[in-house]
Amino acid sequence: MGAYSIKDLENFTQIKAHTLRIWEQRYNLLDPERTDTNIRLYSDRDLKKILNINLLYSNGLKISKIAKLSDEEIFEEASKILNLPIANNIEGAERIINKIMLYDETGIREDLESLYIKHDFETIFSDLLIPVLQKIGELWQVDSITISHEHFFSNIVRSFILKKTEEYHKTNPNKNKVLLFLGENEYHELGLLYYNYLLNKRGYETVYLGQSVPLSDLKVAIQTIKPCFVFTSLTAKMDEKEFKHFFEELDEVYDLSKIYAGGYQMNFYKELIPKQVNMINHTDDIDLD
Repeated sequence: MGAYSIKDLENFTQIKAHTLRIWEQRYNLLDPERTDTNIRLYSDRDLKKILNINLLYSNGLKISKIAKLSDEEIFEEASKILNLPIANNIEGAERIINKIMLYDETGIREDLESLYIKHDFETIFSDLLIPVLQKIGELWQVDSITISHEHFFSNIVRSFILKKTEEYHKTNPNKNKVLLFLGENEYHELGLLYYNYLLNKRGYETVYLGQSVPLSDLKVAIQTIKPCFVFTSLTAKMDEKEFKHFFEELDEVYDLSKIYAGGYQMNFYKELIPKQVNMINHTDDIDLD
């Protein structure tokens, strides 16, 4: 069961804390628990409700109207929007969602391999896998799917990326080494694995350190490997202070102008990104030559 501060919710939902307080105080839409020191604590259920309220509001329903709905009605109205078919450019997304619901690993892997015959991996990743993962998040929002489904599918995607990366890994590396890592408490590595795939395909030799690497250990790795570039991704929740501190510490161990970074937090704290850092919004941003 989650226990989120109002700052956590602002981070997760990109809804300002001021707005959340108005929803709570003026419209009685939220009723968080309080600590002994009167700090608001929100549950997973509160998070889902906030996301659903914002969804209805973004689709034209006034807050005053939403406030008159029961929790069940809010979830029901959100479900009508979120249970629409996935908008993507590759066939098979809805079929994969159904197989995720059934935990049908064999069926999903067979579908992905069939798609790989027809499409390049970059297209599959951007036009199928990302939309499916986003859809899983939306279905969780209305209790149509569980976190276990997301973990199940993410592990399949992880092994699929690794398998395709092996087709290029160190076959004829003709460029300098690139190091890839996630900072401490960062465990969402699909984006970083995808960067690793792209770099291997383009002929770079990569050193993949993976999840939750302390910067002290990263420093040792950089001194030994002497990479030409370093890639990372910031997805886990963090506040402004933690975000700025991450890059301040990173600046002490490596040249920020040779850092490439993507992930949710890079978009959320865009105005705080050091100007030297190369932000990844699209694969076209990965230009090392």
